[in-house]
Amino acid sequence: MTAVAAETFMASPSRADNAPRVIVVGGGLAGMATAVALESAGVGVTLLEARRGLGGRASSFEDPQSGETLDNCQHVLLGCCTNLLDFYRRLGVSHLIHYERTVHFVGPDGRHYGLSGIRGLPAPLHLGPSMAGFAALTLGERVAVSRAMLAMLRLGKAGRLALADVSFGQWLDEHYQPPTLVEKLYDPILVGSLNEQCRDASATYAIQVFQDAMLAHASGYVIGLPACPLGELYAKFPCRDVRLGTRVSAIRFTDSGASGVELTGGEVLEANAVVLATNHHAVRRWVPDELARRDARFARLDELESVPILGAHLWFDRPVLTDSHAAFLRGPLQWLFKKDAEGKAVHGVISAAREWVDVPREEALGRFEQQIRSVFPHARDAKLLRGVTVIEKRATFSPKPGVDRLRPAQAPPAGGIANLFLAGDYTLSGWPATMEGAVRSGYLAAEAVAHALQSRIGKASRSFLVPDLPVQWPARLLGHG
Repeated sequence: MTAVAAETFMASPSRADNAPRVIVVGGGLAGMATAVALESAGVGVTLLEARRGLGGRASSFEDPQSGETLDNCQHVLLGCCTNLLDFYRRLGVSHLIHYERTVHFVGPDGRHYGLSGIRGLPAPLHLGPSMAGFAALTLGERVAVSRAMLAMLRLGKAGRLALADVSFGQWLDEHYQPPTLVEKLYDPILVGSLNEQCRDASATYAIQVFQDAMLAHASGYVIGLPACPLGELYAKFPCRDVRLGTRVSAIRFTDSGASGVELTGGEVLEANAVVLATNHHAVRRWVPDELARRDARFARLDELESVPILGAHLWFDRPVLTDSHAAFLRGPLQWLFKKDAEGKAVHGVISAAREWVDVPREEALGRFEQQIRSVFPHARDAKLLRGVTVIEKRATFSPKPGVDRLRPAQAPPAGGIANLFLAGDYTLSGWPATMEGAVRSGYLAAEAVAHALQSRIGKASRSFLVPDLPVQWPARLLGHG
């Protein structure tokens, strides 16, 4: 997406000329979610983004070799991502998301296994027949996973939250889940969802994936895939004042708190509130030490561990993938997505890709080509024409046990820096670092800003968060509350 003048974006008609002014720094999902929510409440927003396009890590770029628009990495949503779906509705792009009701798994021997829900059956009954016949697992493994799913249901949300300091590996061991089952089921689902090795992740977040996606509501597991480059989703972003290619050099502070920003060219923009919606590394650089010391949100940001993600765009001389996606039961690639109608262009993903950061590009592409040719029989004679790899070294934070003690709230605490708000998937959103978590953080930041500016807005502050999918009756009957 190229630079676009602010006035070319769709304007929101709800803002009054004397509305309070809020500056949002960062045009990723969190910043965009903050902006659209505040605009809908009648707040004047200026959205500043240093890059030439919106989207942050969920964005696109132009391949210099071919001129094609490529995504940084494949991004997937699930039916349980209620706030992300609401965000797409606000942008008017819901029709650009295509849904897949079958999760396609592929074993190292090329055998295919599908996991799909039965229409009309409520959760968790909807996935029962498919899981019972999931031939990638032995009978003993299917019995073991059934026991684990029942235990997760009975935990409910309160029981899940009580496991914040427990690793999922410990939980798996306590529930007698065999290592082979972890490799064949838990790893493919959780590593991509959490961007962390599943045994190392907090049990709270690992269990949340299963509760929200598979056990509470029949729509929770459904996969949504954008039918266009990610950048096209934000092409008509509904905010009056969006400034791309605009860098902030400093945050302006007064005795009463944040008062605006200074741009690299020297221009100063004043505001009633500032929302920092960048990654936490950039946030800390903008806040002077003497101010950070009085605001608990900045006390432990440097303890958050960053985890990389690798994305690989691959072009073959013939079709290699027939389904929309494939979840590999064994790597190196963990997921593969079809990017054209024929299946010649595909995109592979490796989450928690620490060991891939320093692997030479040609070596990585050779290993990916070998994997694809060995797994898909009809691709065994396929030739890789070219490939592009993208590694986001600071893709997300690691959701290890106890991580929520490091994550800041969106609003300033008592005695903190007034008028300075935070948004980003690293903030306390109730979700791990996902697109849903980023949007939720933006909506929570918008709620906090609207509450602080309530007297100037002239209306009661409101909630922007969309509720989770309701827990269906069989799940409630089995103890999920």
